[in-house]
Amino acid sequence: MADWLLIPMCPTPNGRLHIGHGAGPYLRADAIARALRRDGHTAAVITGTDAHENWVLAAAGPDRTPEQTCAHYHAGIEHDLRALGVELDQWIDPLAPEHRTAYRELHERMFDTLRARGVARLGVERIPVGEHSGQPLLGVWIAGRCPTCDAPAGGNTCTACSDHFHPDELREAHSRLTDEPIRWQDHPSWFAYPDDPAAILDRLRATGLPEQFLTAPRTYLRRPTARTRLTQPGTWGITSDALTAGTVLSNTYYAYALYCGQLHNRTDGNAFAPDSQTTVVGLFGTDNSIAGLVAPHVLAAPASFKPFDHTVINHMVHFEGHKCSTSKQHGIWISDLIDNTNVTSDELRYALAQLPIDHHIGEIDTATLTHRINELRTWHTHHLAPALHTGRETILDTADLELIASQLDRQRRHLTPPHTDLAAATTVIRDWMFDKTLDRTDTHQAVAWLTGTALLAVPVLPQLANFLWTALHLSQQPICLAELGNQRRPLHPTPHQISTPNRPIAESEIESHARRPSD
Repeated sequence: MADWLLIPMCPTPNGRLHIGHGAGPYLRADAIARALRRDGHTAAVITGTDAHENWVLAAAGPDRTPEQTCAHYHAGIEHDLRALGVELDQWIDPLAPEHRTAYRELHERMFDTLRARGVARLGVERIPVGEHSGQPLLGVWIAGRCPTCDAPAGGNTCTACSDHFHPDELREAHSRLTDEPIRWQDHPSWFAYPDDPAAILDRLRATGLPEQFLTAPRTYLRRPTARTRLTQPGTWGITSDALTAGTVLSNTYYAYALYCGQLHNRTDGNAFAPDSQTTVVGLFGTDNSIAGLVAPHVLAAPASFKPFDHTVINHMVHFEGHKCSTSKQHGIWISDLIDNTNVTSDELRYALAQLPIDHHIGEIDTATLTHRINELRTWHTHHLAPALHTGRETILDTADLELIASQLDRQRRHLTPPHTDLAAATTVIRDWMFDKTLDRTDTHQAVAWLTGTALLAVPVLPQLANFLWTALHLSQQPICLAELGNQRRPLHPTPHQISTPNRPIAESEIESHARRPSD
């Protein structure tokens, strides 16, 4: 059995999570981990908030310091993830006392190593500065148009084409949060440069990365300006004795992942050690393609680590035709649904898991969300309840186990990185759940169907899976199908009631929690 570590992109603590966040790397990490554990592997999900992002400064205000802002949203985001049923083995706040020193030391060691080995080089870059404030305008403070596709873009990434760019490459650059004019000035910064762009692309292919996700790194690596930022101007971030005042270490996703790997293997080095037996998976959206794909292959080997063994990338989620956005307050927030309606975590997972964002942008609206929630509620009434009331014991035979095993194999192919397709994995459980050929009042058919449902539901509908495991009087989960057959275990379904609302939800209940920029 294998050991897996899944590290979804660390969210910025400048707001709570909306359904776009939930549908992406966090739901995927949880579903993959649950499927792996079901099959007997060990799988941990470790991530945390990206406290050193300067978006935190914009979210802070006169009544709350940046540190307080981070702590506030760190707790809120954890609540949102757990409300969605995402199991976290560790949830890291880099500013917390138990992490602050070790987190900084890892970044400083990495920076020192890259400089010592000649990978890090000091260069001069042109940065925008506020004419009146004198503040460097990077990240949250700058906006313009993407140099590749000309779409509106902010910071250093484009959510439309996944491009990554440097400050002076942004077209029509302007101050994003103020009306002050900008001026350009030179600033010394440290960067690491790719030694062989073609080799990086080859190594990414070797991890099993789908060809569609190679477009962004290929475009980026063709530029003479391709590089990974190691330092940046500013005062909010990871300080270092090696840097002058007004400059901080960059908080790369890969270095964050290294810290997660250090926590995962506390007594045995780091999960990213070249000889590590842990399979490490990075999960992120297309807007973080360069941070998640290129930077690890630039930084890993010189720092004596390996890059991600696999990456799972999802496209964006659009709500009513526009990307879900924290800054624009567009979308539906997880806490609004779970905390303020009777929508369950399974129901929200069921709806979001069907978005085909492993392949392209996913579109959702209140009508679609309402339909999928009610589809699951109707299934509980008309399919699950009759099967649970058969009330007599039976024994699964070889044909039953082979049928269940074939569907588990079918689902497993979609939930084993790098071959991840959550919508396809959800189709497998939906096909089984809504099978019209079964007589759910027949004891044997009902028990076989319930057993298959319990196993296939594990990645997507964990509440349902746990309920059925108890209702079927199975002693532990996961359980090997071969063991189930060898023991010839009698199964006793009982008329337990799963906690689910017994009435359809009205679209108006969902609509009342939708947010739009004009609200």
